[in-house]
Amino acid sequence: MNLGYKGRIMNEKNQVDESQRLNRLDARGNWVYPSASESGHVEIELPALPGSPNAVERLHARDFGVHVAGKIESSMQRQPYLRSGPQQSPPQIFRHYTAVAKGAGLMDSGALKRMEQLASEFASEPDSREYFAQVVKPYLLSLSPKRR
Repeated sequence: MNLGYKGRIMNEKNQVDESQRLNRLDARGNWVYPSASESGHVEIELPALPGSPNAVERLHARDFGVHVAGKIESSMQRQPYLRSGPQQSPPQIFRHYTAVAKGAGLMDSGALKRMEQLASEFASEPDSREYFAQVVKPYLLSLSPKRR
């Protein structure tokens, strides 16, 4: 029986590269991967919309644009008779997340300036659904986080 040989191979396969070891914890006690910030897999806490049941929202930094687009879409599809949850209009939701991105330092100044410009255009646009589908949503889906 060659058990020693098989055990040695299993141990070599299970060796973790030193740079990828979990040897640090963040402020909440979660493991921190060394390459997480490079790929946008950093969990961020953002203030939730006024009227939300939770005070904060947790998401990965790389998912910020997709998250905001989803919130605006769900606001556009909301039934007018529902009274629970946030009651903001889609342009107000976009302004909220623009301010959140600015306060959290998620993007550079050029991207924030573009977001503010889109937010003001979105608020003044008479056909907000069309403007969202043609301009705002593609921009949000193209966002990538600033490397920390």
